[in-house]
Amino acid sequence: MTVSERVVSLRERQRQERERLIVRAAADLFMERGYHDTSMEDIAARVGIAKGTVYLHFASKEDLALALFEHGIRGFLCRLDAILSEEGTPRGKLEAVFAGAYGAMADGSFQFFSTVMRSPEVIARLHEKRQTLAELWKEPMARLTEILEAGKAAGEFDPDMPTPIMLSLLLGLLGPHRWEFPAASKQSPTEIARHVSRFFFKGIAPSHLDHPSEHAPPAASRP
Repeated sequence: MTVSERVVSLRERQRQERERLIVRAAADLFMERGYHDTSMEDIAARVGIAKGTVYLHFASKEDLALALFEHGIRGFLCRLDAILSEEGTPRGKLEAVFAGAYGAMADGSFQFFSTVMRSPEVIARLHEKRQTLAELWKEPMARLTEILEAGKAAGEFDPDMPTPIMLSLLLGLLGPHRWEFPAASKQSPTEIARHVSRFFFKGIAPSHLDHPSEHAPPAASRP
């Protein structure tokens, strides 16, 4: 590597580190003060840089919120990889996914996502970046599909139900915008995860488990 290349590489690492610090500061402040009560100047002050430097990395507070969504997707993928690497049944792995998702209600990230999802500006930016976010979601969706398919093959989940339908139902229960009403129930995240996952597993159970009477022998033939 030439001297010029080393200088460029150092500058790029410094830029990435500065961007990481900005995103981390934004996440902390959004959780502490709320999204709407946090300014770009507040974020710059937390990092210890000029406000203009923040704008060199992110054109707006909405772009910062979008970066946090992207970070959240990547973090979710890492958690899925960790769950898949562990021993256990497909149902047990999905129970871990529910526990992790609803466990987020115990920290400030729940408040952040709940608040941000009400912002028209953020919703507009999410719509603009839907292709980018869709690409990021492909890997987590592939991991979840792998678990669902394994559950069907193992007889834990209904083999006749199309996996895309199962996946859609699962995502509907995991989305951050779905957490507000369960959180208002005053139950612990662990209890909420247990109730929600039980509901999901009943819906995708094999038919002979969901409706055992349909497969029971006629009364006259029973001993």
